[in-house]
Amino acid sequence: MVQPRGRKVVAGAATAMLLLGCHPRPTPIRLDPIPMQKAIGIVNANVAKITGTLRASGSVNGFFTQADGRRRSFHLDGVLFYLAPSYFRFDLKKFGDRQLLLGSNETSYWVYNKQDDAFHCGRLGHPEDVPSNMPLRPQQMVAALGLSPISPANERLVPIQRIVDDYQQILFVGVDEHDRRVVEKEYWLDRSPPGLIGRVLFRDHNGIAEMESRLGDYRVLGLDGPMLPYTMVAEWPGQGVRLRFRVGTWRVEHRVKPDGPQFATPPACLGGEH
Repeated sequence: MVQPRGRKVVAGAATAMLLLGCHPRPTPIRLDPIPMQKAIGIVNANVAKITGTLRASGSVNGFFTQADGRRRSFHLDGVLFYLAPSYFRFDLKKFGDRQLLLGSNETSYWVYNKQDDAFHCGRLGHPEDVPSNMPLRPQQMVAALGLSPISPANERLVPIQRIVDDYQQILFVGVDEHDRRVVEKEYWLDRSPPGLIGRVLFRDHNGIAEMESRLGDYRVLGLDGPMLPYTMVAEWPGQGVRLRFRVGTWRVEHRVKPDGPQFATPPACLGGEH
């Protein structure tokens, strides 16, 4: 019996792989869907293992879109500090010269970029204090890195679950000023081990993605610490901004406290000016 040509090609390729010592990739494990609260509990139990100030260092690259529509790429060194629930610092430098700084503490948050050579300051819980054309928000970055717990339900947002091939999605639905139901944020949990956050999305009132992050390469910190992502890609489609953070090292800095200089409100943001 004559084999079809396509079957011969496939068989020949498989034989060549065996002769060259190549092995086909193993089929990825797909976890069965579980109740939403249990899925959220797995993520939150992992986050609860963060017992001190986390420090991550690595390389940051990406691009932003200028006013004339042209893209400008960047390659920077990044250092990140995080202490639950709201202490955050992400410092991006090039040859020691600061290009961008995001930070927050228990009362304030701030964004500095060298292009404007200015601080944009705000009060925690008042995202409107920072201009809408400033895409990077410290508290969104914490969620985008999978470092904060997934809050079940609150008086404004209600979670629902959707299962797709590779993800168990937790969608938070709210009601806008016109009584329309809108999805405001989404956590996509991987349906492969360890079952943690693979993607995070924030949407505007029209359902358009304002920010999206993709997380991967989770590894355990220490012997029994949290599993943390070593790759993070964040995009702000409306602003034409893309950022990739490749973490070289995660560690716990127990000496960095809430009153440390890493989380101090910059002088430019003191005095009630926003």
